[in-house]
Formats: sequence, structure tokens, C-alpha cells
Amino acid sequence: MRLNLEKLDQALDRSVEAALDPALWPDVLDRVVSATGSFGANIISTISRSPDTVISTDSLKPAFAQYFADGWHINDYRLNGVPLLQRKGTAREQEYAPRDEFERHDFYRYQAKYGIGKSCLIGLSAPGELVALALHRKLDSDFYSDEEADILQRVGQRVGASVAIARAMSNSKVSGMVEAFTMAGAAAVFFDRFCRVAAVTAAAEKCFGKELDVADGQFQSHIPGIRAAIQNRMQAVIDKRWLGMKAFSGPLVVRRLNAGPLSVHVQRLGGHLPDLFAHSVGVCLIDGGEQKPKQAPQHIRKLLGLTASEAAIAALISQGMTLREIADRKGIAYETVRAHLRSIFGKTGTKRQAELVTLLNHLNVMQ
Repeated sequence: MRLNLEKLDQALDRSVEAALDPALWPDVLDRVVSATGSFGANIISTISRSPDTVISTDSLKPAFAQYFADGWHINDYRLNGVPLLQRKGTAREQEYAPRDEFERHDFYRYQAKYGIGKSCLIGLSAPGELVALALHRKLDSDFYSDEEADILQRVGQRVGASVAIARAMSNSKVSGMVEAFTMAGAAAVFFDRFCRVAAVTAAAEKCFGKELDVADGQFQSHIPGIRAAIQNRMQAVIDKRWLGMKAFSGPLVVRRLNAGPLSVHVQRLGGHLPDLFAHSVGVCLIDGGEQKPKQAPQHIRKLLGLTASEAAIAALISQGMTLREIADRKGIAYETVRAHLRSIFGKTGTKRQAELVTLLNHLNVMQ
């Protein structure tokens, strides 16, 4: 057996820290690789794969570049091991790939070009999809043994718990945003990386009808062409190149029979969690064309004793903007906005953005 159990245990302890600080995941994988005598490791979805949702060691990055460029993310041979993965918690190459396939299949030839040999998939429990930790050995190394597979199945339980923590943190963050948007009266539909609806504000529900609706977890329309347009916009912002897609710039206008038109703005949510663990990756903001009164920063500053910068940020928060959107709009660092928000909380006696929005609404200080 090539597993160093002491080093592996230390690596798994580190995975709990990674749940709180996602920047540590590559280090966790490096430690797992070292402890298992592997060539590389990655965490990947068995349902839908994109460059933004793969966490890997540096040793695998060249291979993953070709993986997506050549379409192997759609025809990954290792997906044949998913049924076994679901039953046992692990799936090794020798259990689902006949030797002649392993030696001659184009997928494995491509893998061999980058020094990747036998692999073991390890299941990580996740709601709605199966996520796997994949370990890859060098070309001249043996298959993972039965004894090693038993241990790696328990590794999956440990890492899966850390993934659950990361997902819970993302869920909490989005719940806070939904609450803040609700308090601000913003019509918002949050969606995950599969474009499934994850949360809806009360104001958004009031906009629903024939033209816009949520059904079977999908944000859709009964108007020909509008449903596809909405889905295309949602798919576009998931792509890391979405800022360069001119075809999807500007709001989507949805005309109604007995009311004014609705404008749907689709935005990607910022954050430091890998999209693989995110509760939501984007939000559709619905504007019914009604002009809502805006909080006046100068009045907020005077009544709450805030600085000019703090008052401006508080006013934007009251309009339903996220901290990252505020940072982009004002041309300052995200951490600077967070520092201002902490100061605002201290001066106003609030602890969450939703509480701050409620306070500002009650003050009724309008331009």
C-alpha cells in the first residue's frame, strides 16, 4: 500500500479549513497527492463540467486545458464509473474499463500524453449532483488496490463533510442577500450553475404571470422566444467570457398585454467560493419600470453619523446592490467596501445588511 495515513489525515484536517477559505483547496489536493503517491488530483462534478468548476493540482492543468478544448468534458470515459461510484463510494479504472479500452481508447491516450495513468474516483456527498475527488497515478504505477480503495472511501466521507460546510456557507450568504433584496423591495430570481432557480424574492413573485414565471425549477416564459432568451442570458453569465459577449449586453425586455414592459437584467454573483460549491451563481433582476425613491446619501450621513463614503455605500445597499457591485461601480477594492460596511454596522447598531436596509427604509430619508 502506497498511502501514508498520517500525512493523509493531516491533509483531510486541512480540508475543513478550505471549507472556510476556498483558496486552500489546491493545497489540500497537493497534500492528498503527496500522501497517496499520486500524480495529481482534482474535484469535479459528474453531471456538468466547465473550467470554472474544476479544482485541480497544477500537475493536471495542462491536461485539463485540452480536456475542455477537445470536448472530453462531454465524453469523459470515466463517467462509465459513476454507477459504481454511487454504489460503493469509489470507482477504480480496473473495475469499469476493460484492459484493451484502457490501453487503446482515445481518452486514455490523451491522458497518457500528460503522464496520467490509473485513477480512482471518490464520491463526495452533495445535494442535487454527485461530485467526485479524482486521484491519478503516474503511467508506470499500479492500479489502486482494494485496501487503498477502502481507505479512500473514508477519505470521501471526510472531504464530503468539508464540501457540505462550504455549501452551507454559500447558502447562508445567499440567504442574507435574498433577505436584503426583499427588504429593499427588489424583484430578484437567484439561480445555480445549472440555471435552476434557487431563490425568489416576494417582489419577483408579484411580477409573475404569463410573461414570466417559475415552473419545475426553471425561470421561464410562455411567450415564444422569451424562454430561450432568458436561458441564454443565464447560461452566458455563467461563462467566464460573458463580459465579451455583446449579443447578451443590456436588459431583456419582456412586453406584457395589460401592463407595462418588464426589464430583466441577468448578473453573475461575485464571491470567493468555487462555483462548484455555490448555492447560486447569478441573479435575474426584474424591473417593472416603476421609479423607486432612492435613499439620499447626504441625509443618511447626517442622521446616522456616517462618513461620506459610508453614506454612499449604505445608499447603494438600500437599492439592492451587492458589495461586489458597489466595489465595481465606485472603482474601489471589494475588501474596502467590506471594511466600510463593518463600520456602518458599528455606527448603526445593525449586524446584517437586511437589518441595515430595514433601518434606512424606516428612516424614510428620500431625495
